[in-house]
Amino acid sequence: MSAEEQTVQLLGKSAGYGVLVGVGALFALAIVVATKLMNKYLHEDPNSTEMFMVANRSVGTGLTTSAVYSSWSWATEFLWCVTMVYLYGVMSAFWYGAGLTVQICLMSVLGIEAKKKIPASHTSLEIVELRYGKACHILYMFLSLVNNLLSCASMILGAAGAISVIAGNLHIVASTMLIPFGVLLYTTVGGLKSTFLTDFVHSFILLIVLCYISTSILAHEEIGGIGGLYDLALKHDGQRFIEGNYKGSLLTGKSQGAIFFGLIHAIGDTGLTVMDSSFWQKSFSADLKSSVPAYILAAVFIFANVWPLGTIVGLANVILEDSPSFPTYPRKMTSYEINNGFGLPYVLKTLLGDGALGALLLIIYLAVTSTVSAQMISVSSIMSFDIYKKYIKPDAQNKHLIRASHFGVVFFGLFAAGFSVMLHYVGVDMTWMGYFYSMLICPGVFPLIFTITWSRQTTLAAFVSPIVGMLSGIAVWLGTAYAFYGEVTIFSTGQQLPCLYGSMTTLLLPAVLSIVLSLTINPSKFDWDKFKEAKLIVMVEEDDTSISEKESIVEPSTNETESKKAIGDNVSVDDIEASDVELQSSDEDTLARDNERTFSLYYKLAYGSTIFTLLLTWVVWPLPLYRDYIWSRPFFIGWTAVSVVWIYLAFLVVGVYPLWDGRHELAKVFRGVWNDYLVKK
Repeated sequence: MSAEEQTVQLLGKSAGYGVLVGVGALFALAIVVATKLMNKYLHEDPNSTEMFMVANRSVGTGLTTSAVYSSWSWATEFLWCVTMVYLYGVMSAFWYGAGLTVQICLMSVLGIEAKKKIPASHTSLEIVELRYGKACHILYMFLSLVNNLLSCASMILGAAGAISVIAGNLHIVASTMLIPFGVLLYTTVGGLKSTFLTDFVHSFILLIVLCYISTSILAHEEIGGIGGLYDLALKHDGQRFIEGNYKGSLLTGKSQGAIFFGLIHAIGDTGLTVMDSSFWQKSFSADLKSSVPAYILAAVFIFANVWPLGTIVGLANVILEDSPSFPTYPRKMTSYEINNGFGLPYVLKTLLGDGALGALLLIIYLAVTSTVSAQMISVSSIMSFDIYKKYIKPDAQNKHLIRASHFGVVFFGLFAAGFSVMLHYVGVDMTWMGYFYSMLICPGVFPLIFTITWSRQTTLAAFVSPIVGMLSGIAVWLGTAYAFYGEVTIFSTGQQLPCLYGSMTTLLLPAVLSIVLSLTINPSKFDWDKFKEAKLIVMVEEDDTSISEKESIVEPSTNETESKKAIGDNVSVDDIEASDVELQSSDEDTLARDNERTFSLYYKLAYGSTIFTLLLTWVVWPLPLYRDYIWSRPFFIGWTAVSVVWIYLAFLVVGVYPLWDGRHELAKVFRGVWNDYLVKK
């Protein structure tokens, strides 16, 4: 009997089809309606490239916070954090969170740098092309597309596996191919703003479900609260010795496997973040005064996804595996089930029943569609601006770029789903994929960071260092797999040490090589003012004047008439125009000074929060726990209680605050609908 055939059935197939088709269609319909309403009442035209790609660069703090939070809430995240705690103990949940929060702060740095130096850009690749030229542009385009594909495929692979087992062993191909179904529809219609809206809905529902799961499991009579969870975990602690943990215990901060996992995960997440143009686009789309605060808020509360869930459900998985009510009883979970994250649905089935499984099915679907939607927009931006306009049709106008973007959305969605099916059939699971992809997505990380932050990086360094880094990382990965295990197979290449050495090589070697090459071979200094030329590339001539452009048109005759009435007929039109120019110049100077102060403040805030978060989450907080100590009952209770409180705080900030922040826009849309449709009836 194969590993897949050994997995158990939790819900019926109708539940899977209901979520994959029904919820997908419902979301698509809701976004279509929302897009039409925003177009009519907020003048947000989805047929404008600026709106489709970067949401007119006007998204507020609340919506940006929920969008960033959702972007780091991957479907595999909930499954994998439970798996890692099951395998390596309680610190795995912490290390998972540490691998998320620093990267969010890093993107706040890159975002504010880009807004300062090249505010009109749509993609990170445009910045590369402007600074280094065609060869680097093509290279980084390849690296970004590889990142998009592996990121999307890994999420679909993990989510499809979980959905198939929850939904009565729904065929993996069916669940894989249906995941992009609804996303294709609403992303094609609504563009980037649609992903912000779905990100908010996803974050809102996700945090409600996480609050419910964590609280309900702790309150269950088989667990008996946080203290009961500790007592049961301590009772089962001696049944399985965890190599590399102090006394083989689950309940210790000294866990070698957890740290190795945290490093691999953090390196991979850095690649997924920096090399993914969709994360840059979210930063471009945020209002200047919203970008850095939104990213910092998301970084603070992203721990709520994995810290309590991994701790509570991961330990419950260990405790309940020998229980007659556990779905696999009397056998233990297979490696296939463990590595694909099935411990989470199995625990929910045991303790909370079908309702909780249905909620889990929903949030996994929402999480993976959120990721896929962002990747679709990223790839469509690359295809339209960086390929179609750059190399195929340089005189492309708005309608041509929108058409190319729509094609990119559909093509990539279907291709990523097909690629995920292929991965499944060659034996790749969620854990192997999560360990592997850093070898391919990380070599361009530091050269791309240097592109926007360091004026000394040369074109040669930017081109050579990622190529050398990728080849070296793959060589180290395969070489250490063979050295440690005597073979190069799916098993050996999926182990921690080969993946750790390979990923560290592919991330760090390009940074060192870039610095050495830049300072030794034809060193030069880039003039940041040259980025102003970006306007010539991204300012697309519109064939049909958009709504926002129409609103900016000034009617001279009306202004002249009103000015004459206000000032007097003896004043000439030239005097009025001169006065208007002086006022406009004064307003622009004031705005420039305000923006300069904002940039200065946010530079300090972004860099300071990144350094502070790095030191806090990788040094100050975890390292004192890495000692010969099994956690006491009071310490565990405090640790877990704070993690649960963190979920509820995250719900208020990420789930509720965006509604308050956008209350004026919501009221405007509501009044419009009320006056145009309800009152008239």
